[in-house]
Amino acid sequence: MEPDKNPNVIRQLSPEKTAAILEGATRIFLEEGYAGTTMDRVATASGVSKPTIYSHFHDKEGLFNALMVQMVQKMQWAKCAQELRQLPSESSEIVLRRLANDVLDSCIGNPERITFIRLVIGESGRFPELGRAFVQHADRPTLEALTTYLSTRSDLNLPDPAAAARMFMGTLIYFFMTQEMLHGRDIMPMERDRLVDHLIDRLIARPIP
Repeated sequence: MEPDKNPNVIRQLSPEKTAAILEGATRIFLEEGYAGTTMDRVATASGVSKPTIYSHFHDKEGLFNALMVQMVQKMQWAKCAQELRQLPSESSEIVLRRLANDVLDSCIGNPERITFIRLVIGESGRFPELGRAFVQHADRPTLEALTTYLSTRSDLNLPDPAAAARMFMGTLIYFFMTQEMLHGRDIMPMERDRLVDHLIDRLIARPIP
């Protein structure tokens, strides 16, 4: 009999059981990809019954979204986005440098996270909801917080804070993708500190020596 997928049926699970499901699901998604993952495999990997997983996460997309939220919460840049919303009193240079390094530290040197991002990018052509979930949970909160922060800083005097926020994050993500995800470190070498220094110099309009 098909498990109950009624979205109105939500059963509270213990933190231990939820953690077991998410841990098992992470392993299966990374091994099999989104298309190859089944709730049967997740149930076996997590030691939780399939009806229980359906009753809590509804379907595979809901389960993947929960994994996405968990991943973002573990990433340091999510914490920095929260700090940006509080409009820190430190200088713009200190705040932006911390954010830049937090974004890079969240991904570089973390094979599981790199594989997860590859999974999202690789499967988003067939499953657009994966890409949209990543944008919603990972990209948008940080961009919105950074845009608000940049718009309040009189020392920056940016004519378009929203575009500047995208330039800032886009530069860091491009660096991460070419250097780490696409294994291009030896093809297009660039020192991390050099990139971050130049990016911040452009935002605060300091002359380049």
